[in-house]
Amino acid sequence: MKKSYDTTAFAKINLFLRVCGKYDNGYHRLYMLMQEVGIGDDILVELDDERDFNIDIESGVDIPKEKDLGYKAAKAFYDALTDKLRSEAKPVPHFPYTFIKETKNVPSQAGLGGGSSDAAAVLQILQQYFDYPFDTDEMTTISSKLGADVPFFLTGGTCICEGVGEIVTPLPDLSGAHIVLVKPSMGVSTGECYALSDEMHELFDEEAYKARMGEVFGNEKLSPVERIKEASKDLINDLQAPAVKLAPVVQTVIEAIKETGACFTAMTGSGSCVFGIYEDEKELDDAVKALGADIRTSGCQIIPSVLI
Repeated sequence: MKKSYDTTAFAKINLFLRVCGKYDNGYHRLYMLMQEVGIGDDILVELDDERDFNIDIESGVDIPKEKDLGYKAAKAFYDALTDKLRSEAKPVPHFPYTFIKETKNVPSQAGLGGGSSDAAAVLQILQQYFDYPFDTDEMTTISSKLGADVPFFLTGGTCICEGVGEIVTPLPDLSGAHIVLVKPSMGVSTGECYALSDEMHELFDEEAYKARMGEVFGNEKLSPVERIKEASKDLINDLQAPAVKLAPVVQTVIEAIKETGACFTAMTGSGSCVFGIYEDEKELDDAVKALGADIRTSGCQIIPSVLI
């Protein structure tokens, strides 16, 4: 019998991203505020237990399927389920033929986590299909091996993410705030950006910073935009300066968005996408019109959205 599942894999922004150091294995130790936004890839998963097991994927991206994060997520899920059942001396069932279709709406090489969100969506669909064989910790373990952003997308909303991204703490949500995303045609290599950040890294008071962010973003008496404005001078992305060196257009776009009256502007993740947050929908609409006519953002994708 064939079963079909569809969902939207929403993108994210980083309101801040602090690089706190490196582990012995070379991975960076991070402290981030991650926030879902209202654009996403459309994910369809079809599971047919009457066909021989295989994982196929259609993404519109010209890469081997084994390199696609949606494919990797499905394979990781099946491998983990096989290991779990064997460790419990239970029979391993016939896994269904699995077809994944990803309709990409989130720009790539943007710092928006599109591929990671796709992976999380596939994991959640398979978890549902198999009647939730994994607990939260097990899902975190599976997802963290796929990428630093994937554990966040299993929770979504507004979260502090620590470690390499696997320690996820939900916060009072920031949903409803209006945002514009501006993606230059030039991307930024995540690996190169982190490597350059190591050379440029400056120490900061981690405990004081965490206390400050917890105080502001835990304050539900303030509206989402008020919380962002209150913390704005301390919202730092440690990858922004390295990304600007690699792709100077990032700074150009930041300046263009600031001039539209955004209450906060920054690059997300390792870039190259830049966002601006606005007080209301009219300010956002005016900003989108201004950016569309600005020569500095010519050739950029300009996407109005909302925090969710």
